[in-house]
Amino acid sequence: MNLDKHKFINYLLFIIAVSLFWTCSPELSYGVKSFLFDGVPSPNTTEILVVKDSLQTLKQNTKEILVSTIQKNEFNLHPPYQERDCTSCHDRNNMGKTKLPIPELCNQCHTDFSKKFETLHGPVASNNCIQCHTPHQSKLKNLLVESSKKLCLSCHDSNQVSENKIHKDIKKTSCIECHNPHGGSNRMILQSESCYKCHDNYKKEYKFLHGPVDTGSCFQCHGTHKTKAPNLLINSGDNLCLSCHDSKDIIKTKYHIDIKNNKCIECHDPHGGKNDKFLLNKQ
Repeated sequence: MNLDKHKFINYLLFIIAVSLFWTCSPELSYGVKSFLFDGVPSPNTTEILVVKDSLQTLKQNTKEILVSTIQKNEFNLHPPYQERDCTSCHDRNNMGKTKLPIPELCNQCHTDFSKKFETLHGPVASNNCIQCHTPHQSKLKNLLVESSKKLCLSCHDSNQVSENKIHKDIKKTSCIECHNPHGGSNRMILQSESCYKCHDNYKKEYKFLHGPVDTGSCFQCHGTHKTKAPNLLINSGDNLCLSCHDSKDIIKTKYHIDIKNNKCIECHDPHGGKNDKFLLNKQ
């Protein structure tokens, strides 16, 4: 009886030793394990997870895994594309065409710039959002199809840009630091405070501000590039002041009775001052 038990132990140890030896290879390991156990998966079989296009049909945990995988890539993704919510923009029943024309489709979520700005940038005015933005993914911020300056120069002639003395020292400055890419209140669609990149910021200098300065409307008085009047004024002398201020109301004030040919800016600072009349210090 003891002899049989001894043989059994030796036989078991032999099987274990052989198992350890053969399991060094996945294929041989499968042979040993499948001999001893049922249901061992073959190393030659790859489990494939088939995921349908819409995340709405997936289990929540599978959806989270897929979304997190997408987020790890180097692209910036349009939210509907990131969530695989294609039907928010596309009509499955109409060959995948967009549900609405651009920019009406874009304006469902984004600002309608045609209602925000008086002057529109060409692509905005022509309803061509995807001329500058990709609708799905981009390595660039704001889903741009090219880096901002390179994108601008794909339409605007670099030679004409550099000829302008205002652009003499822009070097690597991005165009959108001064120009709004969608629109603005002036022909050059300049950002409201772009002038302060080179000129004094009167908002920080004065307690009281002249209306156009307070609203950032520099171009209400100044041209953007060149004019015949000094200081790039759009009109000369008092004609500019009187285009907004009523001359009859001015004459009614006793201080203005004998102004004759005096210029407004001889007494008033056109940008602002420490008093509500913007009087110069000498007054």
